Amino acid sequence: MPLTTPRFWYQNRRSWQAWLLLPLGWLYGSAVGLHRRSTRPWRCGVPVLSIGNLTLGGTGKTPLGIALAQGLAGRGWRVAVLLRGYGARRRQACLVTVASRFEEVGDEALEYGQSLGGGVVWVGSNRRQSAALAMAAGADLILLDDGLQHWPLARDLDVSVLDARHGLGNRSVFPAGPLREPLRQLARADVLVLTGFGSAPAPVASPVASSDLPQLAPPGWPAGKPCFAVRFCLEPPAHLLGTRLLAFCGIGLPEKFFAALRACGLQVVVTESFPDHHVYAESDLQRLLDLAHANGARLVTTVKDGQRLPPRFRAGVSLVPLRVEPASLEPLLACLDQRLEPLAGRLHHG
Repeated sequence: MPLTTPRFWYQNRRSWQAWLLLPLGWLYGSAVGLHRRSTRPWRCGVPVLSIGNLTLGGTGKTPLGIALAQGLAGRGWRVAVLLRGYGARRRQACLVTVASRFEEVGDEALEYGQSLGGGVVWVGSNRRQSAALAMAAGADLILLDDGLQHWPLARDLDVSVLDARHGLGNRSVFPAGPLREPLRQLARADVLVLTGFGSAPAPVASPVASSDLPQLAPPGWPAGKPCFAVRFCLEPPAHLLGTRLLAFCGIGLPEKFFAALRACGLQVVVTESFPDHHVYAESDLQRLLDLAHANGARLVTTVKDGQRLPPRFRAGVSLVPLRVEPASLEPLLACLDQRLEPLAGRLHHG
């Protein structure tokens, strides 16, 4: 179900709403833990790298996953990306192609597919099947999207992504806060990646030194594990400069997108937020058109939101791509490549 991020999730102290919801958070966290302990993972014959969040949405996981897939492919890996396909409700695995539709595979899969090309992205809730099909098609590395809480497919390396500015919020488990699991589970990941725009820590040339971790990594992250800072940048089309804009989106932390547009020097006069993964109804689209007309503004949104717009409406909306700054990504790529390389031989001969 699409979710609007409550403001009290990211307050420094627990609000009365959070205290009221703590028992439900305990039940949710317990259910996640029970599912983890009761699942017997299946290990496939190639390395599996997962990228996921301890928090619910808004970390930039999709553009980071795309950049990692591209970067690892550039280092010689034959990468296959596996997604559940948010909203697709399909169990059987399918390959994302140029003919795939949002209703069939979900918005994130389309964004991955358009960036990585054909024969790379697989969608289906049965990711064991997706992995088997991907390996049969020649993949020698599986990138498991949103895999930190996925247990049926065994992983060899877990990357946890966290927004540098918002962090862990009030450190409470959903619905009392933004955490998918109790905070102690943060240490389960092998690598932590902090993401952000101008407010993020500066890119680093190597994993952050242990002496610097208190300033960068959140509480609960072991000092002996690598932590990286990765920065994003928007790439607005040139014709948007000097144009009045109505910005809208349905993502985990919509204010990040609006602030980034303004930081690019764009004139955002109206903003409209929708729940994460929101499927736009005709009434939503008409209201946006009316607002844009009333304010003499052009509509602008994210590439991911663009996947959920009807083609006839999408033509009148400018999509702003979000990219990872290559210099900030390189140290992370080098670390992952170094850790994955010995696994390839061990798994192949195991």
